[in-house]
Amino acid sequence: MCNPYAYAAMQFGNSYMQYKNDKAQANSVNANTFDTAKRINNEAIYTDISLQKKKSVEYDKAAADKFKLSLEAKKKTGSAKVQLFERGIQGNSFDYLINDIKRNEGRAFGVTDTNYENVIISIEDSRLAYNRQFTNQILNLPLAYSPKFGSYVLGAAANASAMFINTKAPATPPEAVTTNSSINWQSPK
Repeated sequence: MCNPYAYAAMQFGNSYMQYKNDKAQANSVNANTFDTAKRINNEAIYTDISLQKKKSVEYDKAAADKFKLSLEAKKKTGSAKVQLFERGIQGNSFDYLINDIKRNEGRAFGVTDTNYENVIISIEDSRLAYNRQFTNQILNLPLAYSPKFGSYVLGAAANASAMFINTKAPATPPEAVTTNSSINWQSPK
């Protein structure tokens, strides 16, 4: 039969090694998770910055379109004024034609503004979608519980105690025969 002291030492040694292995594995999983979360966070930041730059580009594009429309309207207005003066058209007809050019310019500005707003709304929706996507990726990363040494020690102590109880020599009954009892307490020969 095994020496209970050696068995207890082996149980505590095994428990310590299991604890160290489990702790190293938990630390490895957590380190990988934190590295992956940092990479995802950086990717989210770069994606957000690129979408914000896209908004800036769209703003500049809309401003350039408005400037172009404004120049075209001024050219049309100037050309119309010259042609109308050369023909001798004045009064309500003159005002109507000039105001018509201005109304068309206003409609073109409105279309440009609407297109710009739609693009900005689309970019903002993309930002929110990417934010949710990256957040969900980070939240779904595994985290490992770091083990506590006490539970390993208790398991080893329970196993060692069971070994001590099982290897304890049985109590020998007394060799004398009692007169009040019919039971003979003699040890087997």
